[in-house]
Amino acid sequence: MKNKTIPFHKDRRLKFIIILAVIVSSLIYLFGMNELAVGVLVGTPLGVFNYWMMWDAVQKGQTLENKEANKMFFGRSLIRLVLSIIALILALQVGVYFLLGVMIGLFLHLSTYSIDVLNILRGKKLQ
Repeated sequence: MKNKTIPFHKDRRLKFIIILAVIVSSLIYLFGMNELAVGVLVGTPLGVFNYWMMWDAVQKGQTLENKEANKMFFGRSLIRLVLSIIALILALQVGVYFLLGVMIGLFLHLSTYSIDVLNILRGKKLQ
């Protein structure tokens, strides 16, 4: 059974990540933590890029042999890790609150996985 592939820009998780980033950074800004809010906005594009790398690997992996798909998946996981570490080290040069904001931006996509788990527990079909 072949899954229907949708374009990345139409992915509902991508839209959720961007909306969540705007909401979170706005709320943080309203509480007067400007450096943290800017960190969220700076970290989110890299978080989206990291999410895209795995999304693309899953899409391409459907047509590959298991060994090749695993190589691509784990290779991209390593690239994600290295990019995230570099971003966090650079963010630390700005300040601790900025670092925390970048970290939040990098990991906003994890909230979509939590929502998927809740949907599975409720018996809803995933995208």
